[in-house]
Amino acid sequence: MSILTLAIIVGLLTLSSSGFFLKYVLKFDCSIANCLTPLAFTLIGVMVSTQLKSFSEAVVFFGAAIIQFASFVFSSRFRQRSSFLWITLASLAANGTWYATMNILAASGAYWLLFVPHILGIIAGRTIGVVWASYIERTFNLKSNAVADNRLAPGQRLALLGREWSFWVLVLSLLCYLVYGYLYFSPEIFISVLIVIGLGLLQNFSYALSSRASARGNNWYIVGTSLFAGATFYFSVIYLFTQNMSWSLFIPYTLSTTIGANIGTFFSMVIEWVGKLSPDKHLEKMSEVKKEGSGQRLPYFVIIGLATVWIFFQENIFQVLGYSVTPLRFPISAVTIELPRTIVMFFASFVFLFSELLHTVNSRAGNRNHTGYHVATCVPKGLMDFSRISYIALNSRIPDVLPISILAGCLGSLYGKDISEKIERWLQARMDVEPVKKPALSS
Repeated sequence: MSILTLAIIVGLLTLSSSGFFLKYVLKFDCSIANCLTPLAFTLIGVMVSTQLKSFSEAVVFFGAAIIQFASFVFSSRFRQRSSFLWITLASLAANGTWYATMNILAASGAYWLLFVPHILGIIAGRTIGVVWASYIERTFNLKSNAVADNRLAPGQRLALLGREWSFWVLVLSLLCYLVYGYLYFSPEIFISVLIVIGLGLLQNFSYALSSRASARGNNWYIVGTSLFAGATFYFSVIYLFTQNMSWSLFIPYTLSTTIGANIGTFFSMVIEWVGKLSPDKHLEKMSEVKKEGSGQRLPYFVIIGLATVWIFFQENIFQVLGYSVTPLRFPISAVTIELPRTIVMFFASFVFLFSELLHTVNSRAGNRNHTGYHVATCVPKGLMDFSRISYIALNSRIPDVLPISILAGCLGSLYGKDISEKIERWLQARMDVEPVKKPALSS
């Protein structure tokens, strides 16, 4: 075992036991389950890694997954709230660690047994992220309801973004990197940097719109933002895989996606303020939820119809467009036999659908005050996420990925919103939870 591997293990054990520090030193109301869960799954993850083909590779992947999913919780929760500083810090960590895990996955040829540390990392990382994000939100009074934010009133909006020094530090850092790249990179690499920056800005701008839309219930708003987010995400990921996840693209990708997240969050807040879209509305106004018109169901039928046409008639569409048809690889690399293209695409459509469905449910669960609800969604989400990225890594042609991914993902967002709202009504799980006020002591 190398010193670096040992240092990673010690660091992960320290991080996974930080809930005890939160509970007993900072005196935050944190359950014993939230303290023990990440530590237990981290220990299991280290032991599992000893049985994989490369212990060092597995430990690095596991550690990156823990930090990635802890950061994802921070990014998801703070993107739903109104602090651009915390959005910036969380997005830098989330996008940077995502790039690291994808680099390892691409280098390993989508080694399928890495899904085990991936899932264990989801549970440990997201539990760590929830307890610390809850502490930060309570300490700094971060709220998710943009409707009640007076800073979004007409005439105040540009001033809100203009005062965010963290946003302008990001912009200046990216401009400095572009100057450095222009002077020292080859023309081919510099062009790749420009493409990654453009795709990164669009990717997280659209993702911020989509993730906030899926937490606020309007179906047409979800469809529009999901199609936009799906297209930009898969264009970005496919391009990065075609560039072998080069480390020269790490800094521009991380900075540009973080800037995109800030801009997307700002525009989302303005849209919600104008449209009076609040995250817990379905918990408090049941009569309005039941009166949902038939127009809100139309998106489901439109997306299902388009996806069905693509699955069964894609080869005919390819012939009309002049694309060559190549064999598709199954999303799980352990399956090496060649299957009919329609079967692989049919299975891939379910992977994309359930990946986005579970992402929506998991993201909403991580933003609410019910730990069991959140943890229960982590394992199936991890399986679908791993299968989705494996499919992209093994089939990185845009026509083989993009159409069905954005259609199935959009449908998954809609159904994920429906399932989440039912569970949240049943559990009365809220996004903004006021601290319980202790009764004043009588004199």
